[in-house]
Amino acid sequence: MRKTTCIKKYYSASITVEASIILSVVLLSLAAFIRYAYTVHDTVTGSMILEETLERARNNVNEKKTIDSFEQEGSQMGNPRLYLGAYELHLNLGALTAEGDAAAGDWSLHIERADIHPETFLRQQDALKKIKDRIDD
Repeated sequence: MRKTTCIKKYYSASITVEASIILSVVLLSLAAFIRYAYTVHDTVTGSMILEETLERARNNVNEKKTIDSFEQEGSQMGNPRLYLGAYELHLNLGALTAEGDAAAGDWSLHIERADIHPETFLRQQDALKKIKDRIDD
């Protein structure tokens, strides 16, 4: 029969206690970073969904869809949230402005967009050019 030799190493108890403290700090900080990443993900994607839905509703070319259908589509795109909870979206389209509200858990966002009239902008630019030409003469 063969004898196996075992090499036994002994460590002082302070090393294992220190290692357990360091490991617990590392794991807790890792959990905090993951929680923060989920929160950032939910807020960024929630604001992007609100902005996209508001622009699609504001530029509704066919006018076959109602505001309720855009709100429902936006809420479906936003759910499920990873951390913040249920995502809700509400739109309000007026004559001169478009407003949107989104909320999930403690987070909420309100966006307002003014109505865009490119023809008015082009007329203003043309008028400014004519005024500049008169001043230069």
